[in-house]
Amino acid sequence: MDDARAQRPDAALIAALEGADIHPLWDRYKAITPIAPSAKDVPYHWRWRDIEPLAHRAAKEVPVDDIERRAIIMAHPAFGGATVSTSNLIGAFTVLEPGDRARPHRHTAAAIRYATRAEGAVTIVNGRRCEMHEGDLVLTPPMCWHGHINEGKSRTFWFDSANMPLVCSLDASFFEPGAQGDSAFWEVDEGDDRLWSTAGLVPAGAKPDGAQSPKYRYPGEATRRLLAAMKPGADGARWLRYVNPATGGSVMTTLDCYAGRLAKGAATRARRATHNAVCLVAAGEGRSTVGDKTFAWSQHDVFTIPHWTWASHTALSGDADLFVVTDKAVFERLDLVREEMQ
Repeated sequence: MDDARAQRPDAALIAALEGADIHPLWDRYKAITPIAPSAKDVPYHWRWRDIEPLAHRAAKEVPVDDIERRAIIMAHPAFGGATVSTSNLIGAFTVLEPGDRARPHRHTAAAIRYATRAEGAVTIVNGRRCEMHEGDLVLTPPMCWHGHINEGKSRTFWFDSANMPLVCSLDASFFEPGAQGDSAFWEVDEGDDRLWSTAGLVPAGAKPDGAQSPKYRYPGEATRRLLAAMKPGADGARWLRYVNPATGGSVMTTLDCYAGRLAKGAATRARRATHNAVCLVAAGEGRSTVGDKTFAWSQHDVFTIPHWTWASHTALSGDADLFVVTDKAVFERLDLVREEMQ
């Protein structure tokens, strides 16, 4: 007990309570109920120019048949060596050589793939073939079997994000490896994704469970077309939300994804929220001020926006596009969403 606590008139009572593994509220309520969130991590920025040579090395030095996934994950130093990019989320890049097959597996965590340089790559999700072209978003909902293959002639890259840190913090993670030599797994077409390929049209009588999107692939071409047609929102940027077409809500119960277009030279109004975000620069160059840090970014860079941290973005040489993965869906379900704009 420090000197200040030892001088309290109730010091002996507090010591007796603590000795019985009981804590008094009155001397520690500010620690139990902080007046506002305070993120453990500061904003962080990983440059593609630093990532890319390491990804190329991984492709050359790590045979895909010997491992579960050839992915490199952005690890924030604030988490003491844990494989975490920001609270609840990881961001990563996966690389495949021509002909590589990343074996099937499934897990409790929800994950997404966003195609950066992925022409020729295909993700199989629950028996559906999801081709990966520039800007495509592919979902892998919890406990869906999924694997990857590069059918092209060039090395492929894509961006991954998942909520492994959240699931592990809840000690609710399950993982099942699939068979390496299961050729039938790869011999599929797009299957039921065809039923959800056209906006505004839903098969009569379709009854998806509603928890996760029945649509697994969101084409980048459609995303870019809608961003071009939209008007700027309240913060000055154009933002679209990837939604579950059956509900209009988040694509998965624990991950919520957005695409944004920033106009050249115009800083967005700063905003903050109780949820966390990992941002991928899909196209263009720009600058972000997140908290008290400002960093310049270019295509395929990754940066984080920790919860309850002010963030503003500016495109520099022309319009710029961001892809953003958040854990907002978790906070929505817990009624903990709070957002502010300056």
